[in-house]
Amino acid sequence: MSAAPHLNRSLALLAAGLVVPLLLLGAAIVFTQQQLRGELQTQIARRDATLLEGLLRQQLRESGDDSAGDPLSAVLETTRLPQLPGVRSVIVYSPEGRFVHAWPLSAMAVPLDPELRAEAAVGRPGIRFHPAARLDAEFDSFGNTSTTPQPLLEVVVVVPDPLKTGLAGFARFLLDGSGLAGEYAQLERSLWHQAILAFGITGGVMTFVLALAFRRLNRANQRLERANHELTLAAKTSAVGAVASHLIHGLKNPLAGLQLLLRDPAKTGGGPDDWSDAAAITQRMKGMIDDVARVLREDSGFVDYEIPGDEVLGVVAQRLGPAATERRQRIETETAFELKLPNRDANLTLLILENLASNAMQASPNGSSIWIRLTGGPAHANFTVTDSGSGLPESVRERLFSPVVSTKPGGTGIGLALSRQLARHMGADLHLVRTGTSGTEFALTLPLGGPTDSVGAGTFQKPPG
Repeated sequence: MSAAPHLNRSLALLAAGLVVPLLLLGAAIVFTQQQLRGELQTQIARRDATLLEGLLRQQLRESGDDSAGDPLSAVLETTRLPQLPGVRSVIVYSPEGRFVHAWPLSAMAVPLDPELRAEAAVGRPGIRFHPAARLDAEFDSFGNTSTTPQPLLEVVVVVPDPLKTGLAGFARFLLDGSGLAGEYAQLERSLWHQAILAFGITGGVMTFVLALAFRRLNRANQRLERANHELTLAAKTSAVGAVASHLIHGLKNPLAGLQLLLRDPAKTGGGPDDWSDAAAITQRMKGMIDDVARVLREDSGFVDYEIPGDEVLGVVAQRLGPAATERRQRIETETAFELKLPNRDANLTLLILENLASNAMQASPNGSSIWIRLTGGPAHANFTVTDSGSGLPESVRERLFSPVVSTKPGGTGIGLALSRQLARHMGADLHLVRTGTSGTEFALTLPLGGPTDSVGAGTFQKPPG
C-alpha cells in the first residue's frame, strides 16, 4: 500500500476527530454566553430600577405630611428629579391595579402588567427592557415625536402608604433606554471577545492533546498493520508448506511403485501392462504436481472467482474415476446444499476430499461404493466422505490425526494430518463422524459467511436462495 492513501486517511480521521469536539466546545461556550448575557443584562436593568425605587422612597420621606394625604403626588414629583433624566411617562395605579393618573396627559391608560405587578408586590422592582418600542402604543398623540422604534425600560415599583403598613398603589415608569442599550451592546462585545478567547485557548489545547493522542494511536496502528502483515505472511508460508507436504505424501506411493518397476523389471515381468502401469503412475504424479502448482499459482494471482460445490464433487469423482474402475468401485456424489467457494479455497478443498476419497477406496472392498456428499445449514457447509470398510481399530482412533498413525502397510499416516492442517488454514475443521463395521465417515466442515485464514484468504459464501 502506498503512503499517500494512508496519509490522506489519517488526516481525514484527525480532522473528524477534531471537528466534533470543537463544535461541541463552541456550542457550550455560546450557550454559556447566552445565559451569562441574560443574567448580566438583568442586573444592569435592575440597577437602574433599584435607583428609581430608592429615589421614590426618599421623595416620600422628604414630602412628609404633604405626601401622607396624597402619596401618589410624590410619584409625580420624582419625575422632576435631576437624577432621573429621560423619564418618558409615569402611570400610577391603585393597589388593585386600576388606572389612577398619568403623566404627561398624553400618556395612555396602559394596563398594568400582572407579572411586573407580582414582582413589585414582593418588594423587588418589576423590570422589562424593550429594545425597539413604538411610542404610539404609549401615547394618544405625540405631535412631532418620532415614530421610530426606540429602546425603553419599563419599571414597576410599589408606592408605600406613609400612614399605614400597606401600600398606596403602584407606579409604572417608562424610561429612555438608549444608555441601557449602549451598555448592552458593550456587554455583548465584551462577552464575544471573551468567548472567542476562551474558544481559542481551550480549542488550541484540545487540538494539541487530540493531535498528540492521534499521533500515538496512528503509530500504534502502523505497528499493528506491520504485525498483521507479518502474521499473514507467516500463515501463507505455513500453508504453502502444508501444500508441499501434501504433494510429497501423495508422490511417495507412486514413486515407490515406479522405483520397484525400474529397479527389477524381470521381477514384475516387464510386459506391456507393467509399462502401462508405469505410465499411469507417472501421469498420476504429474496430475498431483499440477494440482499443487495451481493452488500456489492462484494464491499469488489476482483473479478471484467462485466454484459451485457440486462441481467440486464432480472433479473429485473424475480424478479418482480410473482408480475406482480398476477396483470395480463406484464413487457416488450427492449434493443437498447450494454452496459457492472462492477459487483458492475450492482448490484446497479438492486436495482434502481427494485424499479422503483415496483413503476410502483403499479401505473399501472391491465392488463397493464410496459416497461423497455435500450438506449444510445456515452456519456451516459439510463435505462428507464415507467408505464401505470394516472400520478403524481403537488404537488408530485414539491418535487418528497424528502423522505416524496409519492402517495401511508401510503407511506413515501423514495424509490425514496434512488434510486437517489444510482444513485449519481455511478456517475449517476435519473430523471423524463415525466408524464401524458399516463403514467410516469423515466430515470437512466449512463456516459460512466469515473470513478464512487460508492460503487464498477467501470467504465462504452462501448464494442467494
